[in-house]
Amino acid sequence: MKKDITKEQIIETALELMRDKNDLVSLNLRGIARTLGCTHTNLYNYFSSYNDLLRETCVALQEIFLDMLAKRLEDASSLEVRLRCFFEAFADIYLDNPGWFRLLWQETICDERRDLRLQTALTNKRLTARISDIWHDLHEEIQNEENVKNALHITHCYIIGEVSNFLSGRGWLENEAALREHIAHGATRIFSLCLSEEVRV
Repeated sequence: MKKDITKEQIIETALELMRDKNDLVSLNLRGIARTLGCTHTNLYNYFSSYNDLLRETCVALQEIFLDMLAKRLEDASSLEVRLRCFFEAFADIYLDNPGWFRLLWQETICDERRDLRLQTALTNKRLTARISDIWHDLHEEIQNEENVKNALHITHCYIIGEVSNFLSGRGWLENEAALREHIAHGATRIFSLCLSEEVRV
Protein backbone atom coordinates (compact mmCIF):
# COMPACT_ATOMS: atom_id res chain seq x y z
CA MET A 1 0.00 0.00 0.00
CA LYS A 2 1.26 3.47 -0.89
CA LYS A 3 1.58 6.08 1.82
CA ASP A 4 3.29 8.97 -0.02
CA ILE A 5 0.20 10.42 -1.68
CA THR A 6 -0.49 14.13 -2.02
CA LYS A 7 -3.60 16.23 -1.62
CA GLU A 8 -3.46 17.09 -5.32
CA GLN A 9 -3.35 13.39 -6.28
CA ILE A 10 -6.43 12.71 -4.17
CA ILE A 11 -8.38 15.57 -5.77
CA GLU A 12 -7.31 14.55 -9.30
CA THR A 13 -8.31 10.94 -8.66
CA ALA A 14 -11.65 11.96 -7.17
CA LEU A 15 -12.39 14.18 -10.16
CA GLU A 16 -11.55 11.41 -12.60
CA LEU A 17 -13.77 8.94 -10.75
CA MET A 18 -16.62 11.49 -10.61
CA ARG A 19 -16.41 12.52 -14.26
CA ASP A 20 -19.13 10.19 -15.58
CA LYS A 21 -20.92 9.28 -12.34
CA ASN A 22 -24.70 9.33 -12.28
CA ASP A 23 -24.76 9.02 -8.50
CA LEU A 24 -21.94 10.54 -6.46
CA VAL A 25 -23.28 8.83 -3.32
CA SER A 26 -21.85 5.57 -4.67
CA LEU A 27 -18.36 7.09 -4.47
CA ASN A 28 -16.60 7.38 -1.12
CA LEU A 29 -13.17 7.79 0.46
CA ARG A 30 -12.56 4.01 0.48
CA GLY A 31 -13.15 3.78 -3.27
CA ILE A 32 -10.86 6.73 -3.96
CA ALA A 33 -8.17 5.25 -1.69
CA ARG A 34 -8.48 1.88 -3.46
CA THR A 35 -7.85 3.59 -6.82
CA LEU A 36 -4.83 5.40 -5.36
CA GLY A 37 -3.48 2.15 -3.89
CA CYS A 38 -3.51 3.35 -0.29
CA THR A 39 -5.67 2.88 2.79
CA HIS A 40 -8.60 5.25 3.28
CA THR A 41 -7.07 6.42 6.57
CA ASN A 42 -4.30 8.10 4.53
CA LEU A 43 -6.91 10.41 3.03
CA TYR A 44 -7.84 11.66 6.48
CA ASN A 45 -4.43 13.32 6.65
CA TYR A 46 -5.82 15.84 4.14
CA PHE A 47 -9.62 15.67 4.42
CA SER A 48 -11.72 15.35 7.54
CA SER A 49 -14.62 13.78 5.63
CA TYR A 50 -15.99 12.95 2.17
CA ASN A 51 -17.87 16.26 2.25
CA ASP A 52 -14.60 18.05 2.89
CA LEU A 53 -13.16 16.39 -0.23
CA LEU A 54 -16.26 17.37 -2.26
CA ARG A 55 -15.74 21.01 -1.30
CA GLU A 56 -12.13 20.87 -2.44
CA THR A 57 -13.08 19.23 -5.75
CA CYS A 58 -15.65 21.99 -6.35
CA VAL A 59 -12.91 24.59 -5.94
CA ALA A 60 -10.62 22.63 -8.27
CA LEU A 61 -13.37 22.34 -10.88
CA GLN A 62 -13.85 26.09 -10.95
CA GLU A 63 -10.18 26.55 -11.79
CA ILE A 64 -10.33 23.81 -14.44
CA PHE A 65 -13.27 25.58 -16.06
CA LEU A 66 -11.62 29.01 -15.99
CA ASP A 67 -8.48 27.58 -17.62
CA MET A 68 -10.53 25.81 -20.30
CA LEU A 69 -12.55 28.96 -20.98
CA ALA A 70 -9.42 31.07 -21.37
CA LYS A 71 -7.99 28.65 -23.94
CA ARG A 72 -11.28 28.53 -25.86
CA LEU A 73 -11.52 32.31 -26.01
CA GLU A 74 -7.93 32.62 -27.23
CA ASP A 75 -8.82 30.44 -30.22
CA ALA A 76 -11.98 32.40 -31.11
CA SER A 77 -11.70 33.91 -34.58
CA SER A 78 -13.93 36.98 -34.05
CA LEU A 79 -15.67 39.00 -31.34
CA GLU A 80 -19.05 37.44 -32.20
CA VAL A 81 -17.51 33.99 -31.93
CA ARG A 82 -15.97 34.89 -28.57
CA LEU A 83 -19.37 35.78 -27.09
CA ARG A 84 -20.91 32.53 -28.30
CA CYS A 85 -17.80 30.56 -27.32
CA PHE A 86 -18.12 31.86 -23.76
CA PHE A 87 -21.47 30.11 -23.36
CA GLU A 88 -20.51 27.06 -25.42
CA ALA A 89 -17.80 26.40 -22.86
CA PHE A 90 -20.36 25.93 -20.09
CA ALA A 91 -22.47 23.52 -22.12
CA ASP A 92 -19.42 21.54 -23.25
CA ILE A 93 -17.83 21.02 -19.85
CA TYR A 94 -21.18 20.10 -18.29
CA LEU A 95 -22.22 17.66 -21.03
CA ASP A 96 -18.74 16.16 -21.46
CA ASN A 97 -18.45 15.60 -17.69
CA PRO A 98 -21.93 14.90 -16.27
CA GLY A 99 -20.55 13.81 -12.90
CA TRP A 100 -18.80 17.16 -12.52
CA PHE A 101 -22.05 18.93 -13.38
CA ARG A 102 -23.88 16.95 -10.71
CA LEU A 103 -21.16 17.75 -8.17
CA LEU A 104 -21.33 21.48 -8.91
CA TRP A 105 -25.08 21.94 -9.17
CA GLN A 106 -26.98 18.93 -7.82
CA GLU A 107 -24.97 17.31 -5.05
CA THR A 108 -25.74 18.34 -1.48
CA ILE A 109 -22.56 19.25 0.36
CA CYS A 110 -23.33 19.35 4.06
CA ASP A 111 -21.84 22.00 6.34
CA GLU A 112 -20.64 24.13 3.45
CA ARG A 113 -17.64 26.12 4.56
CA ARG A 114 -16.97 29.80 4.03
CA ASP A 115 -13.93 29.13 1.80
CA LEU A 116 -16.11 27.48 -0.89
CA ARG A 117 -18.55 30.40 -0.90
CA LEU A 118 -15.67 32.84 -1.19
CA GLN A 119 -14.09 30.85 -4.04
CA THR A 120 -17.42 30.73 -5.91
CA ALA A 121 -17.88 34.48 -5.47
CA LEU A 122 -14.36 35.04 -6.81
CA THR A 123 -15.04 32.79 -9.82
CA ASN A 124 -18.27 34.68 -10.54
CA LYS A 125 -16.38 37.97 -10.38
CA ARG A 126 -13.75 36.70 -12.83
CA LEU A 127 -16.43 35.41 -15.22
CA THR A 128 -18.31 38.72 -15.01
CA ALA A 129 -15.13 40.63 -15.83
CA ARG A 130 -14.39 38.31 -18.76
CA ILE A 131 -17.85 38.60 -20.33
CA SER A 132 -17.86 42.38 -19.68
CA ASP A 133 -14.66 42.71 -21.70
CA ILE A 134 -16.12 40.66 -24.55
CA TRP A 135 -19.29 42.77 -24.55
CA HIS A 136 -17.29 46.02 -24.50
CA ASP A 137 -15.08 44.90 -27.40
CA LEU A 138 -18.10 43.76 -29.40
CA HIS A 139 -20.43 46.74 -28.81
CA GLU A 140 -18.01 49.46 -27.69
CA GLU A 141 -20.08 50.17 -24.60
CA ILE A 142 -19.35 49.80 -20.92
CA GLN A 143 -22.01 48.00 -18.92
CA ASN A 144 -22.71 48.38 -15.23
CA GLU A 145 -21.02 45.48 -13.43
CA GLU A 146 -24.19 44.58 -11.53
CA ASN A 147 -26.19 44.42 -14.79
CA VAL A 148 -23.61 42.08 -16.33
CA LYS A 149 -23.50 39.93 -13.18
CA ASN A 150 -27.29 39.58 -13.15
CA ALA A 151 -27.46 38.88 -16.89
CA LEU A 152 -24.80 36.20 -16.54
CA HIS A 153 -26.64 34.64 -13.60
CA ILE A 154 -29.91 34.47 -15.54
CA THR A 155 -28.15 32.99 -18.57
CA HIS A 156 -26.27 30.44 -16.50
CA CYS A 157 -29.50 29.32 -14.81
CA TYR A 158 -30.92 28.71 -18.29
CA ILE A 159 -27.89 26.56 -19.20
CA ILE A 160 -28.15 24.58 -15.95
CA GLY A 161 -31.83 23.94 -16.64
CA GLU A 162 -31.22 22.68 -20.18
CA VAL A 163 -28.36 20.41 -19.09
CA SER A 164 -30.33 19.08 -16.08
CA ASN A 165 -33.31 18.23 -18.28
CA PHE A 166 -31.11 16.45 -20.81
CA LEU A 167 -29.17 14.43 -18.22
CA SER A 168 -32.38 13.34 -16.51
CA GLY A 169 -33.93 12.26 -19.83
CA ARG A 170 -36.57 14.99 -19.69
CA GLY A 171 -35.18 17.39 -22.29
CA TRP A 172 -37.19 18.10 -25.42
CA LEU A 173 -34.00 17.72 -27.48
CA GLU A 174 -32.65 14.17 -27.42
CA ASN A 175 -29.70 14.74 -29.76
CA GLU A 176 -26.70 16.00 -27.80
CA ALA A 177 -25.10 17.85 -30.71
CA ALA A 178 -28.39 19.65 -31.38
CA LEU A 179 -28.64 20.50 -27.68
CA ARG A 180 -25.17 22.05 -27.63
CA GLU A 181 -26.10 24.24 -30.61
CA HIS A 182 -29.43 25.12 -28.99
CA ILE A 183 -27.79 26.12 -25.69
CA ALA A 184 -25.08 28.22 -27.35
CA HIS A 185 -27.65 30.09 -29.44
CA GLY A 186 -30.18 30.46 -26.61
CA ALA A 187 -27.65 31.57 -24.00
CA THR A 188 -26.10 34.15 -26.31
CA ARG A 189 -29.53 35.55 -27.10
CA ILE A 190 -30.71 35.61 -23.47
CA PHE A 191 -27.55 37.37 -22.31
CA SER A 192 -27.77 39.92 -25.13
CA LEU A 193 -31.43 40.62 -24.40
CA CYS A 194 -30.70 41.12 -20.71
CA LEU A 195 -28.14 43.79 -21.59
CA SER A 196 -30.17 45.50 -24.29
CA GLU A 197 -31.79 48.88 -23.78
CA GLU A 198 -35.23 47.27 -23.84
CA VAL A 199 -34.62 44.71 -21.13
CA ARG A 200 -32.75 45.79 -18.01
CA VAL A 201 -32.07 43.42 -15.14
